[in-house]
Formats: sequence, C-alpha cells, structure tokens
Amino acid sequence: GVGGLGKDLCYAMISTYLTIYLTDTVGLAPLFVGNLFLVSRVWDAVNDPMMGFIVDNTRTRWGKFRPWILIGTLINAVILVLLFKGPELKGFALYAYYSVMYILWGMTYTIMDIPYWSMLPSMSSTKEERDSTSVIPRIFASSAWLLVGAFGLKMIDTLGQGNEAKGYAASSIVVAAVFVGTILVTVIFAR
Repeated sequence: GVGGLGKDLCYAMISTYLTIYLTDTVGLAPLFVGNLFLVSRVWDAVNDPMMGFIVDNTRTRWGKFRPWILIGTLINAVILVLLFKGPELKGFALYAYYSVMYILWGMTYTIMDIPYWSMLPSMSSTKEERDSTSVIPRIFASSAWLLVGAFGLKMIDTLGQGNEAKGYAASSIVVAAVFVGTILVTVIFAR
C-alpha cells in the first residue's frame, strides 16, 4: 500500500500545481495549457487499454506487474522533474517541449498505474479479501493528496527561498524521490 503514497504524491503535484506553474511561472497561454490537457486525456483513452493489453501479455520471472511498475515509475519520476525544471527555451520550442513532456508524463504514469492497480486482484482469491486489501493503498493515496494540498505551497516556497521556479523544481525532486522510494517498497515486497 505504501506505493500509493508516492504515486499519488506525483499525481497530486501534477494535478494541483502544473497548470499554475505552466501559466504563471513559465508563461504559457492558458488556452494552450487547457487544450494540451484535453489532448492528453483523449490520448489516455487510447493509451490506457493498450497498456492493459501489454501487462496482460507480459511474462517475466518477476511477474507481469512489477517490471512495468518499476520501469514506469523511474521514467515518470524523471519526466516529473523535467516538467517542473523548465528549459531555457522560448516561443514555439517552449510550447513543443511542454507538449511532449506532459504527454510523456501521462504515458509513463500509465505504464506504472495500470499494473499497480491490476496487481491487487492477483494477490487474493476472494472478493472480500480483495475489497479489504484495496483499502490500504487508497488510504496512502488519499494521504498523498492531503499532504500536497496542505503543505505543497509551503514546500515550494521554502525550497525555493522566494524563487517560485526554483521551488517548483526542488519540490518535484523531493516528490520524485519519495515516489521512487515508495514504489521500490512495493516492487520488492509485493508478491
């Protein structure tokens, strides 16, 4: 269940702060950002079932879930940091960079998230046990959203020491580290 904390810290940071960061700190047009998020959700409608198919057909000595959870987490953590550590680009190049990075972030999150939640039914043979077990990662995931909502802005301000861009970048590194650490616990100990 502890993996739910890290993965949802990452998701909560994106959901809560990316729009504000892209419009207020980076300076992208709000209409562009909204359309980018729309295009990304449409792509997710195609991408998610494809990842489910890939996971269902994976056969490794580590199982079919754990390799994808680990690969997706590592790549997604790097992209999270790259999203909040803006490049020195301007104009079209800046818009293209964030378009590619945000869509990649969504795809790599899917690589980790689909097998993470798909693993639960495989860990139990009864519906009652699955239902009671699924509460544990949901508690950790909810805690992540609470932490980001309650302390996210304070963390950005403290780590940035008054420099908002630096605060977002440092906060993304902290979240990425917690994400990787908690998912490692899941990958190592979940059977």
